[in-house]
Amino acid sequence: MITGGNGFLGKILKNKLKNHNIYNYDILENFDICNLVQLNDFVEKNNIKTIIHLAAVADLNKFQDDCDLGHKINVEGTQNIIKVCEKFNVRLLFASTCCCYGNNNCHPSNEKSPLNPTEPYAKSKMISEEDLKRSKIDYVIMRLATFYGPGSRKALAIYKFIDKIYNEEKIEIHGTGEQTRTYTHVEDIAGCIITILENKTKYNVINCTNTESISVLRVIKDIETILDKKSELEFASDRKGQIFKEEIENNRVLELGYQFKYNWKNGLKNMVEWYLQTKN
Repeated sequence: MITGGNGFLGKILKNKLKNHNIYNYDILENFDICNLVQLNDFVEKNNIKTIIHLAAVADLNKFQDDCDLGHKINVEGTQNIIKVCEKFNVRLLFASTCCCYGNNNCHPSNEKSPLNPTEPYAKSKMISEEDLKRSKIDYVIMRLATFYGPGSRKALAIYKFIDKIYNEEKIEIHGTGEQTRTYTHVEDIAGCIITILENKTKYNVINCTNTESISVLRVIKDIETILDKKSELEFASDRKGQIFKEEIENNRVLELGYQFKYNWKNGLKNMVEWYLQTKN
């Protein structure tokens, strides 16, 4: 069972698992993780053995605008998932975030590094991680990198940059633009999840990320190179909760046997090509 299977990552994951017996549990189909009775009935009726829990308020701005709703879905919804897993002995793969490391001043961070989330979304994920660690279920916390690629939501930063550079529009940069993320192609995120799914639980926490640390300014420069266009930058105040440097290890998922398909260069090229084919 996949929660949030109609989202950006969920669609990719469902396609990769199409030879498996997949049940989609998504609010767009009126399946609500905050409805414990409905959730309980669904898991029991379909004899679910594993849940891949992706459903969440993932947009940082939307979460910031309504933290109560974000907490209800991300934290209380996940508590419901944990309850049904305990009741029916279901394995749980939980989508957390590498942003939980925040500004922990530990470079590179591994799964044992301290967590220091800087904004409400990542804090909600850390709370759910703590709830999981107190549970008695078979679980894996998957700390997902910031991901990109074909099918991206238009609200995500890399899509916005591609769109603005292509249309020769001004780009607003929060802070210096030197802040970094370990941007990872969505196909690789899905591949990491499937690798974890197909292995018995060896580690309860696994980073699902590439290790290249890419700055915002480099993202823009590389898009400009691919599109052969230049953009005008406008620098604004840094946003609250900014993570300044992200550098993360992925040794555990490599040990389980996953081999990354994309690096930053060919992954970005793949996304730009998709954008050019679908922009109209």
